[in-house]
Amino acid sequence: MPGKRLPAVEFALTPRFDMFYALYELTANASRANASWREKARRRLPRDFERVAARIAPLPIFWPLLADAVQAAAGEIGFEQILSTLDLTPPADLQRNILSGIFHDAGVVDALIAGEKSLSQVVGNDDLAGAELVGHFGLRPYNRGSPSVAAMSALLAKPDSFRDELGLVLRRFWQSGFSSDWSALEPRLRAESSRLGKRAADLRTADLARELNLPVVFDDAKREIRSKMGTRIGYDRIDRCYIMPSAFNIRRWWAKYEAKGGRTSLYFPVVREAGLADAIVDAPSPRVEAARSPEIDVDAESVFRALGDTTRYAIASILARSPSTSAELARSLKVSRPTITHHVQALRAAGLLSEAAEGGATRLSLREDTVASLSGAAVKQLFASSGDLALSTTRKRRNG
Repeated sequence: MPGKRLPAVEFALTPRFDMFYALYELTANASRANASWREKARRRLPRDFERVAARIAPLPIFWPLLADAVQAAAGEIGFEQILSTLDLTPPADLQRNILSGIFHDAGVVDALIAGEKSLSQVVGNDDLAGAELVGHFGLRPYNRGSPSVAAMSALLAKPDSFRDELGLVLRRFWQSGFSSDWSALEPRLRAESSRLGKRAADLRTADLARELNLPVVFDDAKREIRSKMGTRIGYDRIDRCYIMPSAFNIRRWWAKYEAKGGRTSLYFPVVREAGLADAIVDAPSPRVEAARSPEIDVDAESVFRALGDTTRYAIASILARSPSTSAELARSLKVSRPTITHHVQALRAAGLLSEAAEGGATRLSLREDTVASLSGAAVKQLFASSGDLALSTTRKRRNG
């Protein structure tokens, strides 16, 4: 029997990982990609930025680890929501989120948080699992005076202060220019997200993973995911699987977070174009041209398919009258945020949405030009004398 797609594969766009991966690229200087962006980003940082940042991330490898601090928020979130999630995370959860990325043993992490074991006792244990990883973070061999030990000791002793300092560093980085970088990257990454969504429509999960070169194997026959580290996750345990175009995840990191009811959410930031951040640095300034109405390229089949769902039609009706955020849509329709995210992705892939950043959130509106062009596009595509016929059916898509 052919393998089936995971219950919920979604394509999303968010700075929640790329911001931390950009900080890694900025401090590690580990790849040739994005070299022009690194040079520009370093010049615009505040004078004391490196000194303050080193207190929470003494080594570059700490930055992808710190992305796990905001795992309480699901899916596509903006910068202000990243900070608000960080602020609202209970201290013990903050400690657990970060420490679990270093010590892959829940018992060890719980003992550290409860004060039943000291950092020196855990790190000095010759039988410690994952000792090589602990060494990469500069914690082994244990040295009380090392910056890495100081950072993790601060997290354990004063998690509220650690959280405040992390929030301060992120805000300074965002305000020093990364917000502008993200604004420039977002249209390109959003377009890539839409392309991936269309490409994935007729692919099995395993084929999609291979095409995107994901760092895991999707085994549709056994209905499980396997990582290089040996981690196995059954499809039935997966709550959501997010695939997100990225400009900075050169190392192909991914995240696995526990959701409610023992289920798991997966995040795969995917770099499809190396050096994309360099492209926005080197891009010439746009010239002002005489205003003209561009020709809208509409895929009539995608639009009809998107609007054929009653919930998506309701969303489109709301957005045509009043631009709204995903949170506002969820409240208006009395459905969950993940459900809204799923339907928004389908509308976005069909080219039906316009999006604008507003206070850390994304305000959505229905594209009137796409709807206005639909009739002509449908006539052209349905009555075309050449080209491929769209003969796939809903039954075929679901079982393929």
